[in-house]
Amino acid sequence: MENLTGVDRLMMSGTRATLVLNDGAKLTEADVAKVLKKQGLKFESLEMRKVDHAAAAYVIKTPKFT
Repeated sequence: MENLTGVDRLMMSGTRATLVLNDGAKLTEADVAKVLKKQGLKFESLEMRKVDHAAAAYVIKTPKFT
């Protein structure tokens, strides 16, 4: 997937791949399908959605480990 311009990171879970894009980056189904085919993989579908960044993060402190 490193051949796709604008991809910040890739996360895999089973047979599902989640691509996190840089701000302003856009992908098309054709772009993704082309890269997958070169790697011997089959393209099934593409779902795009915008996810807001978390407003707060929590830090858990565990005795003896922090």
